[in-house]
Formats: sequence, structure tokens, C-alpha cells
Amino acid sequence: MKDFAVPAAGARPDARGLAERALVVHRLDELERRVGRVEAFILGVLCTIALSVLGGLVALLNLPRP
Repeated sequence: MKDFAVPAAGARPDARGLAERALVVHRLDELERRVGRVEAFILGVLCTIALSVLGGLVALLNLPRP
């Protein structure tokens, strides 16, 4: 989890809004990272399936004919 700066509560009148905005941005970044990992996993699974099917077709086409 990356670090992010949150302004002190008494430093500025709008500090609470800034802190909430920083937290929302941080949570969105974490969500994007997790979704990216899921997408990469699904893409890897689909590529593996496609390569397996392609390998099977190549093996079928290269069978010796009786």
C-alpha cells in the first residue's frame, strides 16, 4: 500500500475535504491496481486456452493419413 499525505485537521478550514479527497483517490488507485491484476489473470487464462486449441488443431492437421 503506497503512502499518501493527509493534511492536519486543524491546519486549514477545508482540511477535512482534502483528507477525504486524498482517501478517495487512494482507494481508487488501489481498486485500479486490483482490477488490472484480475484483467491480466483473465487474459493469461484466455491466451493459454487459445494456444492449447491451436496446438490441438496443428496436431490434428499433421496426423499421417492412412
